[in-house]
Amino acid sequence: MKLQINFDVERRLGDPNIKIIVDDYLTLADGPAKDEYKFDCDIEDGMHELKIVHYGKTKHDHGYDVTGLLSIDKHVEIKSIEIDDIKLEAELWNGKFYPVYMDKKDSDPLFISPNLYLGHNGVWILEFASPAAGWLIDIRKPGPKLAGTIFKTNSDLVEIAKDFFKDLPDV
Repeated sequence: MKLQINFDVERRLGDPNIKIIVDDYLTLADGPAKDEYKFDCDIEDGMHELKIVHYGKTKHDHGYDVTGLLSIDKHVEIKSIEIDDIKLEAELWNGKFYPVYMDKKDSDPLFISPNLYLGHNGVWILEFASPAAGWLIDIRKPGPKLAGTIFKTNSDLVEIAKDFFKDLPDV
């Protein structure tokens, strides 16, 4: 599998640290964030998890203006991901960010989605399949998913119509 990830990295307070992991066992990157990563991975066909971990941020990695509002924040933002040379579009927003809050409140959500801004320490997770082309065709296909149900698909209906018309006598 080919994997390309592009980030917008805020470095004015130092480099944020990230890890890029597939399925909890394949660590592709670990350390100061770069703007672009390209990998060629050998993974089995089927479902997988891509994890982007933002770590090492402290309470001092924020800047505030004179009114006390946040003006600078050490973070990474996911700009784009390509799998097997296919750019993820709406499916990129299916990822979930599980933040590690410095001062956790009961009202803080367990995860944030849709979200591509990794400001807190935490992990962003996207489920995907390899090979990517079939997975993306299936989830991008418009209309109801009838295959494997009691309902007929368009191709089933076309075959039924062909069988009907081939048995009619010529007039």
